[in-house]
Amino acid sequence: MDIFRGINKVLPHLNFVWKRHKVILSNIANADTPNYKAKDVIKEEETAGYIKVTREKHLSPKGKEGYRVVELQRRLVGNDFNNVSLEEEMAKLSQNRIAYETYMRMAKGSIDKLNNIIREGR
Repeated sequence: MDIFRGINKVLPHLNFVWKRHKVILSNIANADTPNYKAKDVIKEEETAGYIKVTREKHLSPKGKEGYRVVELQRRLVGNDFNNVSLEEEMAKLSQNRIAYETYMRMAKGSIDKLNNIIREGR
């Protein structure tokens, strides 16, 4: 019996959300940097149809984390060839914060159950 099963299920999602948070903040910080291209983090399942391994000896493009950082292909926003849209990045940041809070509540619920078991239900 794995007593940390609940936490182990949430941990990859927390890692994904944390990495995405850092990438979104990087995009916001570079909103005025000329020639900067916006990036995002995508899960490997979402790229399954786009990436092919043509020969069996080729290395798989899949990362060990289960997600990759990709450059977004957007239309140009400014004359400096920067494609960061602050409105879109702030919306993604808000969405990401909600996901982080949800996953943290799930992890906290698992920890609370473990604490209840340790205290023998008292």
